[in-house]
Amino acid sequence: MAKKKAKPAPAADNKNRIPRKEPYDSDRMTNVVERLREQAGRLSQLARTLDDTDIDEVVIDGHAMLLRGLNQIDNFADNAARAVREARTMKFG
Repeated sequence: MAKKKAKPAPAADNKNRIPRKEPYDSDRMTNVVERLREQAGRLSQLARTLDDTDIDEVVIDGHAMLLRGLNQIDNFADNAARAVREARTMKFG
């Protein structure tokens, strides 16, 4: 028996989607970096608190989500580096 073809997504669903690509300028990238610094600071403070209070370990919900997020940040940084490289090549040859 032949496989059925996939149905195209309804047009209404596409209106609510976030675009895959967005323009970034220096200010927007700086805001992203600042947010990452704030998050890193919070996590660093938690690590210091664990050390200072001699807590051996804690069980934290959301571990897998954190790892996926870190991977997404790595992917975003790679994509951004490639986009900057391509823009420089187009600008300067």
